[in-house]
Amino acid sequence: MSENPSLAAVSSQLGAGSLRSGRDWADWLRHAGSPQPPPSPGHAETAWAALVHLARREGFTVERGNCAAPGGFTTWRNRRIRITPDAPPEQAVAALAHQLGHVLLHAQTARLEASGTVPCTGIRKVEADSVAFIVAARLGTGTAAITFPHISSWAGTDPRARPAANIQAVSDRVLAAAARITAHLDAGRGVSAGHGHSVPSRPPEAPAGDLARIHEAAQEFFRGRLSRSWVPGYLARRGFPPPVQQRWQAGYAHPSWDGLTRHLRAAGYPDTLIEAAGLARPRRGALTDTFRDRAMLPIRSAEGTIVAFIGRAPENARPDVPKYLNSPATGLYDKSGVLFGLWQARGGLASGARPVIVEGPFDAIAVTTACPGRYAGVAPCGAVFTARQAAVLEHAAGLRATGVLIAFDADKAGRRAAVKAYHLLSALTSSTTAVMFPAGQDPAQILHDHGPAALAQMIGSRTRPLADLVIDAEIGRWRQWLNHPEGRISALRAAAPLIAAMPPDQVARQVACLADRLGLDHPAVTEAVTDALTGIIAGQRTTSRESAVSHTDSLDLPPAGVHTASRDSPHTAQQAVSRAAITAARHGERGPAGTAQAGLRTGRVPG
Repeated sequence: MSENPSLAAVSSQLGAGSLRSGRDWADWLRHAGSPQPPPSPGHAETAWAALVHLARREGFTVERGNCAAPGGFTTWRNRRIRITPDAPPEQAVAALAHQLGHVLLHAQTARLEASGTVPCTGIRKVEADSVAFIVAARLGTGTAAITFPHISSWAGTDPRARPAANIQAVSDRVLAAAARITAHLDAGRGVSAGHGHSVPSRPPEAPAGDLARIHEAAQEFFRGRLSRSWVPGYLARRGFPPPVQQRWQAGYAHPSWDGLTRHLRAAGYPDTLIEAAGLARPRRGALTDTFRDRAMLPIRSAEGTIVAFIGRAPENARPDVPKYLNSPATGLYDKSGVLFGLWQARGGLASGARPVIVEGPFDAIAVTTACPGRYAGVAPCGAVFTARQAAVLEHAAGLRATGVLIAFDADKAGRRAAVKAYHLLSALTSSTTAVMFPAGQDPAQILHDHGPAALAQMIGSRTRPLADLVIDAEIGRWRQWLNHPEGRISALRAAAPLIAAMPPDQVARQVACLADRLGLDHPAVTEAVTDALTGIIAGQRTTSRESAVSHTDSLDLPPAGVHTASRDSPHTAQQAVSRAAITAARHGERGPAGTAQAGLRTGRVPG
């Protein structure tokens, strides 16, 4: 991603040591906000309603009430956002946007806090304020009340801390969160992002009970057409015999343009509800079915309600036809909070089966079918595994006890997704493991080619700690410089905070692996990790003191790339680093600690 020109200018000034005030940051945010035409009467009330709706979709209740914190606060313990009752409408909207910034950016750190909240200070406050600033600028309301500290106070000045990279990471996160919020606002106001043209409205809203009933009716329609279609043979060839097809309620969407729509109309369902459920969409003045000539699988909520469908195109479909098609977002379905296969896995999970997160629905079916009672396959209903899905899985499985397996594809995209999943799951369990499939293979393909026993054996034996992939990915960023001492030192400094933030029982192994990978003495790596841990603990103590002074429930968290240590016991983690050094010494690793420390200070790599 290329930097915005004004952002690049700020970054270069930091690199030159000429620090600028927070006004530069505000100017850049104002430009990024793409303000709309002057607001219309009642715009604040409309924006408030849209943001409250977005909060509900994220699982939070919004209320007005007295707050110890200025503006408002958010708590993850009971998933509640409170905004002070005396704020004028425009200030209330900005305060709610600030709290939604915390919700979208800072959930992981909030879960690590015993109180279920994170004090709104430091870089986390900058991020939430920035989101609120962009929202206010886009709405055309006042931004003067939102001010920012000097950029150096949160991005740093030491070149080794990569201040320009810190600014870029924060800007990427802020823009992503603000885009999510402003898109919701734009949908409510009927304008497209940044252009002011009318856009097709979202499917009309409908009561959840009506949406659930029409999905059940659609499922009966799909099931009733299964036996006369190509789907049973296709699924059987993939290793899913009729009993499996029955258990997962496979069906078939007829190729006609409006077969389902006509069936639902005949059953008494109005067009507005058919469209609101995402089962049909307007085209040339008429409703046409969303799914046509596809193998259909229902997507169920954790409670078992059918909330959406996923359809698989036939093998002989045209190249321009998407292989998989999901239901659109509706009042009943948000793909970021649903896991395919979780409902079917509930019995196994209740009995202690270990969840296996896979990429696609047939992969999930393959895992649960091949390893009943031992492993339970679940899949995101989109391209990305999200924090909300992690929370849903934790509630269903108790990940701290069961642990979790990640079984994504072995390609680069699969590795990147696995690393992202680690940062979401490591706050919930210390046992995160990656299944290392052969290149080009996935659970469904292995079941098809080799049968259920081979798939079960591979899931149980071809594994690596997921933390290894995280460190591999960080070291990989320095691959072209690892032949040089400075490159290895830089890679060490980049990986050390990641290791310091890992559960204590994983630290010693990661220290040893990193030393071997970089060709460094173990004491040198141990010192770097200890230094990183010391900084993390110091930051936690500062946060704790500020929390005690403010006694608020406001939120605020670190940007991507800034990792926090386990709250179980920072001192236990520090002891783990010390044990790593002792273990290294017992095994006779080369190099006295003093030599290694000198190497770190001077940029030399010992040996």
